Amino acid sequence: MALYATERIDDAVSLTRSLLFPFDGGLWARLAVVVFVLGFGSGGNVTSLGSNTPSAGSSAGSTAPVTDVTVDPGSVSIASEVVAVLVAIAVVLGLAWLVLAWLGAILEFVFVEGLSNRSVAIRRGLGRHWGRGLRLFGFRFAVLAVSLALFGAATLALFWDPITTALGGGSVTISDAQIFVGIATLLFVGALVGLPAIAVHWLTTQLVVPVMLARDSGVLAAWRELLAAVRTQWKQFGAYLLVAIGLRIATTVAAGIVLAIVGVVLAIPFLIVGLLVGLGAIAGGTVTVPLVVGVALLAVAFVLVLALASAVVHVPIESFHRYFALLIVGDFESDFDVLGEIRPPLADDTER
Repeated sequence: MALYATERIDDAVSLTRSLLFPFDGGLWARLAVVVFVLGFGSGGNVTSLGSNTPSAGSSAGSTAPVTDVTVDPGSVSIASEVVAVLVAIAVVLGLAWLVLAWLGAILEFVFVEGLSNRSVAIRRGLGRHWGRGLRLFGFRFAVLAVSLALFGAATLALFWDPITTALGGGSVTISDAQIFVGIATLLFVGALVGLPAIAVHWLTTQLVVPVMLARDSGVLAAWRELLAAVRTQWKQFGAYLLVAIGLRIATTVAAGIVLAIVGVVLAIPFLIVGLLVGLGAIAGGTVTVPLVVGVALLAVAFVLVLALASAVVHVPIESFHRYFALLIVGDFESDFDVLGEIRPPLADDTER
């Protein structure tokens, strides 16, 4: 007997094709706006670890010695104006992310409703779903906060002495072995904490959001209802996970190739401006506040332009993935269905 996931791929393709073609510029534009905000506001979090690697010369005939990295915070001098500007930029970007995250949470419901109705009404949707969006935003923020707290606690536990010494203005010496063990441990903890958080975020977006919309319930209530359905159809759920992950990998690779080409083309004018600004700074011999602000704004502008191009590329991709999830969750339980009359029927031999 067939599984939902294998049968619903073609159905998701058909629904996506019928939504986007014949081409409607207004619909594509509204979907691109939704995908753009979702990409910034409701994506997963990425934790990056940076390290300063000093250049070291080796004398002739010497073996590879074990080296220590010594950092003296008191020897680093940064203009207070530059620090203030960087802090202000960080605060502004943080607030912008919070706003986009809230809007993204609301637009999750606008997106699902638009796919069901074959028409996207952003302004009306924002007013209709702001309450659901607020609950979804709170849930996502809680998951992110718990993940960052656990990762931060692990970081403090591993590097407590160097961190407290550096904050006190002392000189910090860390061996290569300590750096390697610390980074390896943080990567392990990051995976241990981050992967479940990403899984919860993804499943909430793909499967819980339509349940919230169909049942008019909160996040936790929708999770409970979904888990109850999954327990009775665990094989179907397992098949969905495997197929959905495989489809996501395939579409990500395809989109990555397209966006790499687009990114190179879009980067040319920004690189030209950046080189001119850099040459001006070299000629002047100083790093000024306007220069820092200009470089930051240039970087933000490039990211926004590339994100808009990415949104257009991802309109059919995200529509397909979301249709696939909506079909599957409606197959789990008819009360979870939000597609209504446009839902294609299952084959008679599909396993339940």
